[in-house]
Amino acid sequence: MTTKFNFGGALLVLLSAYAGAPPAVAATPGSGTDIVKYRTFAFVKGDPQQEGVVADRQVRHRLERMITTQLMNKGYAPAAPGQKAELGVNMAGKVMDKQQVFLVDNPTPYEYYRGRIEAGGYDTAQYREGTVQVDIIDLGQPRLLWNTRIEQELSAGYSEENWKKVERAMAAAFKSLPARQ
Repeated sequence: MTTKFNFGGALLVLLSAYAGAPPAVAATPGSGTDIVKYRTFAFVKGDPQQEGVVADRQVRHRLERMITTQLMNKGYAPAAPGQKAELGVNMAGKVMDKQQVFLVDNPTPYEYYRGRIEAGGYDTAQYREGTVQVDIIDLGQPRLLWNTRIEQELSAGYSEENWKKVERAMAAAFKSLPARQ
């Protein structure tokens, strides 16, 4: 079953540079509806032409596996083939190249120290930053029940180290999702 749903502001950004940087995670409940009364979920597919839609099949599949694991750990179940899901899970994002500027010594072009002139100024660091946006909606009456946004700096490429960072950030984000009994 494929359900189409369009979220204009949903974003996914999955990557960037410094290994020790903690992910930025924000999760919020939706309209006040008790999400634990729902049991089954399915992933909704966005328009491939829309900004933020994860078009790479391998990346999408890996992210869906991570999200499915988190939802199943909370007591939610994937809808069986042909079964109508109660919850829709929308995922989106992108990867952006970023640059960080660091001041080095004196921010002017020169630093004066005991009569000597030393270079001052700035240094830069190039990196990539990824953001993943996950929205859980009520498919019966399209309304947002829960969402999270994860921003993480990762090293270049799709290394296993990067995927582990994303998985840890995903686990931290899903801690706020209420578990079913």
